[in-house]
Amino acid sequence: MLTRRFVLLGFAALSMPVSTSRDAAAHSRVLDATPSDGAVVARPPDRVLVRFTSAIDRRSMKISLIGPTDSSSLVIEGSGGPPITELAIPVPDQGAGSYLVRWDIVSADGERIRGRLRFLVRR
Repeated sequence: MLTRRFVLLGFAALSMPVSTSRDAAAHSRVLDATPSDGAVVARPPDRVLVRFTSAIDRRSMKISLIGPTDSSSLVIEGSGGPPITELAIPVPDQGAGSYLVRWDIVSADGERIRGRLRFLVRR
């Protein structure tokens, strides 16, 4: 009987990390971004693209850009439609300096995710 308890406890202990990692993997995270956070580029890219590991709710998304002039920013908000896995925002050329992109999204499983990235244009 004692051996049976150890076997059951061992099985339960082994199955716990599997369940936990599966649940954690369900939440959407940033897969990659172009340009990447901290990148130094010679000229502003045409757009910033942020890709996520799973679907996000298009109705609840917001992405914004603030350039080095600080007086000009661009904001794109969700408008409905099927879930997406990428956000993109055009980058108007505001010259050399620091650009900041922020996003506020809700993943398909309901988790709110906020993030940001900076890149530097050095001519």
